Amino acid sequence: MTDDGTRSERQKRTINRIHRIQGQLAALERAIEDDRDCEHRVIQALAIEKAVSSLTNHMLEGYIEYQARPRIQSDPDATLDEIKRLFKLLLK
Repeated sequence: MTDDGTRSERQKRTINRIHRIQGQLAALERAIEDDRDCEHRVIQALAIEKAVSSLTNHMLEGYIEYQARPRIQSDPDATLDEIKRLFKLLLK
């Protein structure tokens, strides 16, 4: 598989993750509308939080693989600065 094919597959997986999160959000909304118990709602919310965190990590890995890695030799300082900014965002 070419890099473009791999990248395209990764983008599809990213979109699928977003769709799953949207489904989880809709399920939480239904749980609230149906007056489900608080424990159920919290479990739903925590699952969403974990899914968003996983999505963030997935996107960061894709950035490193498909954007930062190819640029690191041509412009290492700018690339490393960008990676540092991304990690600072993760630590907020």
